Amino acid sequence: MGLKVKKGSGKKAWMLLVMSLMIAAVPITASAASDSTAYAKLNFSNNKYYIFNNSWGSSSVSGWSQSVYVNSNTDLGYVWNWPTTVGGVKAYPSLVSGWHWTEGYTPSSGLPTRLSANKSINTGVSYSKASNTTGEYNNAYDIWLHDIGNATWSSTPTEEIMIWNDWTSGVGPIGSKVFSDVSIGGQTYDLYRGEITDNGVHQWWVYSFLKKSKSPNNYSINVKNFTDYLISKSYFTNSKYVSSVEYGTEITKGSGQINYSNWYVNVQ
Repeated sequence: MGLKVKKGSGKKAWMLLVMSLMIAAVPITASAASDSTAYAKLNFSNNKYYIFNNSWGSSSVSGWSQSVYVNSNTDLGYVWNWPTTVGGVKAYPSLVSGWHWTEGYTPSSGLPTRLSANKSINTGVSYSKASNTTGEYNNAYDIWLHDIGNATWSSTPTEEIMIWNDWTSGVGPIGSKVFSDVSIGGQTYDLYRGEITDNGVHQWWVYSFLKKSKSPNNYSINVKNFTDYLISKSYFTNSKYVSSVEYGTEITKGSGQINYSNWYVNVQ
């Protein structure tokens, strides 16, 4: 699929670098708020969620800008400008429910939940993209799993599940395709599997589901359907915990804006 989106030791290094900043930063409960500070968080929906100005791959680029904003629970998003020809992911501004290299989880998220509890994790998103958006990026869920149910900022995940519903040319998932035409929840996906390492040492596995029929603007899933499928293929067991559900834009280069009108994650 052309230039592959790179994830690797740089991602782990970023996490180690900014952990202290994330611990020190207090998310803002926002009403008509915006923030262009790297790694800024703006809470919404009674602090159940926050929008995260995640710019983890920014070290290779100068002259970039990215900001998040919350006007209301149904009017929020982010604006970016990444003027570069250097490959690899620069940022993942995102909506977050649960954990993200933090002490604990967002309140009332229902996370973590152990897979053996057999709970549905229904989540959906509605958004619009500015007409002048250009460059290379994908829009996708990012779901984090751990061996433990009390993850902190120092807890390395064991699995990362990405579910792409829309993307441009020039980007692709980490790893290689392991299954084609996988039917989940009435939709068809190709599944890729890749490994995150740090100086040659295994960190976690990444499973990327790419939707065969792209669905920009509106997308909803039950995370359980995807974890059940991966368990059926013996990639992991139901002893794992789902720690986080995120949705955002992995940006390689270019400029644009995403505005969200709906976002929910319900664990039942």
